[in-house]
Amino acid sequence: MADHQGLAPLRGPDDPRLASLTVAELVRDPAELAALGGDESVIPGVTPGAAVRARSVQDISAAMAWASQHGVPVTPRGAGSGKAGGCVPAQGALVISLAEMTSIARVERAHGYAEVEPGVITGEFRDAMADDGLFYPPDPASLDWCTLGGNVATNAGGPVALKYGVTGRFVMGLTLVLADGTVIETGRRQPKDVAGYDLTSLVVGSEGTLAVIAGIRLALLPVPREVRTMLLGFGSLSEAAAAVVDARAAGVLPRAMELVDPVSLRRVRAGWDRGGLPFGVGDDVQALLLTEVDGPQGSTEAAMDALLAGLQVGPRFVRRAETAQERAELWATRRELSKRVKAGMAGWVTEDIAVPLGSMPRVIAELAGIGERHDLQIAAYGHAGDGNLHVNVLWAQPDGATRAGAALDEVMALALGVGGTVTGEHGVGRAKRRWLPRQLGDPGLALQRSLKTAWDPRGILNPGVGIAP
Repeated sequence: MADHQGLAPLRGPDDPRLASLTVAELVRDPAELAALGGDESVIPGVTPGAAVRARSVQDISAAMAWASQHGVPVTPRGAGSGKAGGCVPAQGALVISLAEMTSIARVERAHGYAEVEPGVITGEFRDAMADDGLFYPPDPASLDWCTLGGNVATNAGGPVALKYGVTGRFVMGLTLVLADGTVIETGRRQPKDVAGYDLTSLVVGSEGTLAVIAGIRLALLPVPREVRTMLLGFGSLSEAAAAVVDARAAGVLPRAMELVDPVSLRRVRAGWDRGGLPFGVGDDVQALLLTEVDGPQGSTEAAMDALLAGLQVGPRFVRRAETAQERAELWATRRELSKRVKAGMAGWVTEDIAVPLGSMPRVIAELAGIGERHDLQIAAYGHAGDGNLHVNVLWAQPDGATRAGAALDEVMALALGVGGTVTGEHGVGRAKRRWLPRQLGDPGLALQRSLKTAWDPRGILNPGVGIAP
């Protein structure tokens, strides 16, 4: 029986229609299906009706043509590292898992790009390119297990987006499978191309609602000759937030400026295995900025000096990494923040607002007030250099979830009120749909949904995710 959207979900892994689906591997085992039903968000997982482990473009095309014929909803997924419920399937959906498509098909050094399959692990791709003297900048926190296809689907970012931009800046072209199984190529192999609409950019960040990403062409840069990292400690959160703005005024563009706010710092201090923060950070420090610069050989020391000289209020603590090991330890502390901040709490919700850079000091200050009004802890850390904050609403008592919903409404209103966005890099998924009309407006949302209809007339691709009805 068709649902209210005119779709005909699978009745389960024994649905007789599946007999006509010919692919390399069709998954029907309930335990395997359950493992393909969720992500890292708080959205409850949904066991799909069946799943395809795609190993080729042909598998994806066959699955989409079959789903289109039968009106079955489809959810593409990579590793499931998303934080907004973007790969949580609709009831009775067919999941297309792209995790087995892991080939780096070619590297064109002379042209400055690589062609890859969507299941390639981001960190492994970065390492492989670095071994060849090439640089792929995007570095989301989950880079050790997230996939390039998932990064493109959400337009993922990371710390070095401050200087180099998010994933979309490096996507030169895509191999796409449309809702009816048609395969198309988009994009370019050279720096410039303005022939027709930019379909590549339209699909980047579309969260599997327009097409299935079957191949990716990624731009590459030369490896920076020198990278230097330093940890700055400030006496207050306002001083740290102001330093982000001061750095730009000083004419220095770091590749990363990562903020650790007082709430995060307190929780890390309380739980750190060695009884306190490493690197000699004293109790007088209330906020941290992990700052990194890169450039030609011999340029980074002067850049760090210029950044420090340009701060209106100097830091109370400065630690410059002198070795690769020290630099790795500093970044390990930052990448463990999410886990350490949540340790011991009854519950939490993580969101990622992004605001204009000059609004950072105000926004950070007002987040603390929102937490106090709702008797919650709000930890706001992350990519402060480009205005992207990971706002963690934390509660110690079981009834905190109700208060957290009201607090998040205020957080999103605050971000939008200064001209920001409800998501900087995690995507809309299922978690943030209720805030979309306020950001996009009814005419804007209607126009986006008309584009969705043009690409996917039956509405089978990821229904209920992002702008998809």
